[in-house]
Amino acid sequence: MGVPTHAMIYSSGWASVMDGGSSLLQFQGPLGALDGIENWYLTFYPLPEGKGFEEVRGTEIWNFLQAGGRADAMTLDMRTLGGAQWGVDGVRYVIGHPHEGTPPLDVPIELSDGAEMVSAPEVFTADEAAAIFYTYYRTGDIPPRLRTAPGRGIHVRRRLA
Repeated sequence: MGVPTHAMIYSSGWASVMDGGSSLLQFQGPLGALDGIENWYLTFYPLPEGKGFEEVRGTEIWNFLQAGGRADAMTLDMRTLGGAQWGVDGVRYVIGHPHEGTPPLDVPIELSDGAEMVSAPEVFTADEAAAIFYTYYRTGDIPPRLRTAPGRGIHVRRRLA
């Protein structure tokens, strides 16, 4: 393994690190294991330049991509630095498929403490999410075809491990 560049935190509290040689498979497995109960979220983020995972473990992470739910129905959100126009240091964005208008919040996403309602365009399968996570890993951003909207109640379920 080369120099770690990213960390993946699982809802169990376990963590793994990735270097520049990881593949799509490293995302398909963990996202495919989400069950909405015990394995219900996955957080992925770049490690700060020159820092190892143990140096940043337990600190506030400003840039990340996160999935929550089950393998067949999950929601994705990301946080980035910025947001001065709203008087904040960082913004959490809900990720969605392209769509028109404002769809209703009518799809339950199973999380450990109950269902959270989201709109149909905000629902992804594990395979769709794995491709998005892989793009984020390679480029630092999500695919441009996707929509983002400032978050509206996507909870930080716990402080990053």
